[in-house]
Amino acid sequence: MTGPARGIRLIAVLLAVCGVLFVSGCGGGDSSSKGDGLDVVALPSDFPTSDVPLLDGRVLTANGTKADGWSITVQGKSDVGNALDAAVRKLTDAGFTESSRTTEGGQRVVMLSHKDGSTTYWVQVGATPQAAGGPNSVFYQVDSEG
Repeated sequence: MTGPARGIRLIAVLLAVCGVLFVSGCGGGDSSSKGDGLDVVALPSDFPTSDVPLLDGRVLTANGTKADGWSITVQGKSDVGNALDAAVRKLTDAGFTESSRTTEGGQRVVMLSHKDGSTTYWVQVGATPQAAGGPNSVFYQVDSEG
């Protein structure tokens, strides 16, 4: 993904961050209670959990499909430190390569990719200090080809 396509995708991700500010507890997946009054959202059934590791924590939103890409918001555990750095580190430890970082209006986005066999995964992971899920929340936009 290069040039205008990358710019359009970044704008879409930044708009998604704004949406997280308003609907952090909503999601497209199935919900189940953790017993503490907060819902945990299930990941879409076709999300590549073994290929795209997410930050450890509570899934606040999860929707999408392989054909359209997935959007996930995770609230990291309280001891995660910098949630964005931890999410990026988990991806790079799994073989992803960072290609760029963008900061705009306090929102930070890191783009990464990884080829696994015939499938290439592109992940944009980001954070915003105003997220309704708190400063430990990160959002993911995941796309695949192949």
